Amino acid sequence: MGPLPSSLIRDAFATVRGDKVVKHGQVQTGAVAGRRQRVDRGGQTVSATAFAQLTGVSRERLRTWERRHGFPAPFRVGGGPRRYRLRDVPRVVAVRRASEEGVPIAEAVAWAALDEPVAEIPADAFAAMVEHAPLAVAALSGPEPLAVVYVNDTLARLAAVMGRGVELDQVAQMLSSSQCGAQLRALFAGEHAEVLCEHPQWDGSPGAVRSIAFRLPVQRGQPPLVALVGVEAQRERALAVEVSALQKEVAALRERDDRHVRWMEAIARLSAEFQVEASSAARDSALDTLVRQLNATDAALATYLSGQLAVASSRRGSLGPAMITVTAHPALARALRDAQPAWLEPETALALGVPAGLHAAGIPVVVAGEALGLVVLLFDEPEEISTDVHRLLTAVSAAVGFALLRDRLADELRESASQG
Repeated sequence: MGPLPSSLIRDAFATVRGDKVVKHGQVQTGAVAGRRQRVDRGGQTVSATAFAQLTGVSRERLRTWERRHGFPAPFRVGGGPRRYRLRDVPRVVAVRRASEEGVPIAEAVAWAALDEPVAEIPADAFAAMVEHAPLAVAALSGPEPLAVVYVNDTLARLAAVMGRGVELDQVAQMLSSSQCGAQLRALFAGEHAEVLCEHPQWDGSPGAVRSIAFRLPVQRGQPPLVALVGVEAQRERALAVEVSALQKEVAALRERDDRHVRWMEAIARLSAEFQVEASSAARDSALDTLVRQLNATDAALATYLSGQLAVASSRRGSLGPAMITVTAHPALARALRDAQPAWLEPETALALGVPAGLHAAGIPVVVAGEALGLVVLLFDEPEEISTDVHRLLTAVSAAVGFALLRDRLADELRESASQG
């Protein structure tokens, strides 16, 4: 079946009124459709200032129209100020707009001369409302095969279709294969009067959009039609993207905050360890604390002597005995010289025996400008070394460096005593 005539689609949209059907070509007023209209009593007036604000026509221009055309007609109580009827607001706005489009004021006033407001929206105005609505609107026939028989201008631009042929078939296939397809078929079968469904983006981009679908009344003998109206305008879609980006940013900040909390807890534990004891056992305990608190895989202490770094073993056995010459690894040499924590280059990590798939961070242990060693931390994934993390690693380095310096001084004292 080919696309239905556009006049039939417009008539179908124009006949929706709750659960009733009205004559084709007529559109009911807001009150008939269930919306509450403002009560308009003959004595309901506003001041000239308020009337000017409502209509966009200055008080001076209103008086000019009154003198020349007898429109609008103000009310006075005794010698009081001018007041205008609220029901004249749409008429004055219509005259203003017509004047802005070049229509002579006298002619525009004549057009607006009817005192009673129009009770019905013309069918062509309603069709234009649907066609130019900022929401995607489509009419579907079905249930099998599901076909798109009408799209408004907004949807045509979103889906990049011209309104007929293969392009509409692709839109129909997209809807039919989505979760929304089953809901639409149930709607055609009469299981529901309306349904809110999600379907892929009209333009094919990632993500989903929501639309409300409802059955349209049609003439006897005509195929059933379902209207699909998007409930997310362009602004809402843009806001949804912004909200998603903000949520990701908040999640990243929370993750960063959690990581910093772990680092702070590690430093607190290290401080407590070294306040009690600064022996090799305390150093081992400190490395264990780093592994637990920093979600590291393993940790080791490489001691520095005569231009070489030597690792005996790591706390969890990932590293075995290894020795490297610092000058053979320029990035490592710079890190030791500048006392800057850094992720080790793959060649350096391999030389230290770091298993494949793990990443190694090196924390130089420097006291009074002298390199004493390197704390090596192994991770499954590299983590950012931010300013805060850098401060915490520096504190770790200082604590371990104090322990190494103490051991070195103790060894020198023992050696001096044995020689004496």
